[in-house]
Amino acid sequence: MLHRWPALFTESQVCYEFTRVTTEPTDIRCLCLRGLPVILADDSSAFFKTCSDVTDKDSYSDTPVGILCLGQENTQLNPSRVGIILEGSVVMDELANLPQAFCVLFGLIYALHLDYPKCMKNTFNFIQQVMLKLGRSELVPKIQTLKNQLEA
Repeated sequence: MLHRWPALFTESQVCYEFTRVTTEPTDIRCLCLRGLPVILADDSSAFFKTCSDVTDKDSYSDTPVGILCLGQENTQLNPSRVGIILEGSVVMDELANLPQAFCVLFGLIYALHLDYPKCMKNTFNFIQQVMLKLGRSELVPKIQTLKNQLEA
């Protein structure tokens, strides 16, 4: 085996390969979560917020429910940290990635009996009804169309 992959048998290369293999699904999930609002014609600009520091409250103080990507402006797909915004305050800010933040946010929405953000209604209903198979089975036409396209 050493003869076939000599470069792989260094500690740094093993760590690099492990990171590459384990983060690819996260990157794909991030892209899907960022693309769903575009496909479903939701306005994600009021939901996804970006700032370099959690103390920069001007960036998110008017956000009732949202996800905060902490880092540079161009790191929305792969931020260094992710937070959850509820009622204009960051309630969690140590989440590792966007898919994890979405899962935790769903849990908070259910636990606190919150409404889905109006600007992301279609996206949240798609995730709930199609991906998680929760709630009513009758889908609005926009969500049904996307479900049919994905099944084809």
